[in-house]
This record gives sequence, structure tokens and C-alpha cells, in this order.
Amino acid sequence: MTVLLYIHGFNSSERSHKATVLSEAAKKFGVSDAVVSPRLSWQPAQAIKQLADIIEANQAQDITLIGSSLGGFYAAYLAEKYHLKAILVNPAVQAPILLQDYLGPQSNPYTGEEYELTQAHMAELEELVVTDPTAEYYWLMIQEGDEVLDYREALKAFPQTARLTHEENGNHSFTEFERFSEDILRFAEILTE
Repeated sequence: MTVLLYIHGFNSSERSHKATVLSEAAKKFGVSDAVVSPRLSWQPAQAIKQLADIIEANQAQDITLIGSSLGGFYAAYLAEKYHLKAILVNPAVQAPILLQDYLGPQSNPYTGEEYELTQAHMAELEELVVTDPTAEYYWLMIQEGDEVLDYREALKAFPQTARLTHEENGNHSFTEFERFSEDILRFAEILTE
């Protein structure tokens, strides 16, 4: 079976809006088990290990990654490491720089988890930066109205992609994401007809 692995963003969870939209779409098409959305550690190295374990356990199947914000940053690293297709939704391509603003105590609004983000975690993020992406792996989805990230950084980091969805307006959560749920399942080759 083909798997779509959803990678949530910073201070988000497996119950985020996009994860729910994709799970509901998979259910609608009778492929409920095709979307996998784990709760990830807030620690970058630990989150990558969790995701790598899932990928390695499912290597007999086709896997496509989809990541939002920090999850998009993680997805790019894993796509290159494992030669996988990846959909990047408003990706935080400059995560090691952006998350400097969040150093210190944090609380995840989805899970209630309390933790402290440190420079050591920024160093873990630095290890994951993709400098030469393989164009044919990626579908980049960006909206110019993203209030958290500068969409132009994603275009700079991924100047060539297999597919590009570039919209004016919108926001960081990607307005009306559900419009793309069927296309996403097709890109992942979960739906083939």
C-alpha cells in the first residue's frame, strides 16, 4: 500500500487542520490507512528519528511526504535522504534562523506539553538544511499572504520543482487547503484512477 506521511509543524500536532483534512479525504476514497500522521517530538533530532523509523519500517511501500511549515523543512531533509517525493506547504526553509525568536519556554497549544527550546536545538536544525534539492521530488505549495514566513525564501530554496502551487493572499495555514486533498492523494499515487 502507498503511504502519505504527514509531518506537522512547530507547536502543532497530529490533530492539526491539514492532517485532519487529509485523513478525511483518505477515508472518503476508502483508503483510510494510507495517511499516517504521527505526533512528533519538539526536539528536532528526535522528530527526525521518529520519522526515519516510520519511513524505514514502510520501505516496502511507496511513501510520499507532506510537511507544513517546520514539517516542510523536515520533509525536504528526509526526501533527499531517502529519495522520496515531498509536498512542502509554506515550508520553514530557514528554520534554524526563524526559530531563534522562539528560544526559551514553550507550550504546545495542541498537546499542552511544556518545554524549553535552546541553542542546542538550533544546532540540530542546522544539520538538516538542504542546500541542493532534487527538483523532481517536490511539489511546493506557497501563499504570499503567509504572515509567519516570507514565501520568497521558499521560492529561492526550491527554484525548480516538479509542481508549484503559488497563490496570492492566503495565510500560513494555507487558506482552503482542502481544495487540494484529492490532488495530494493523486500526487502520492494513493489514488490512481
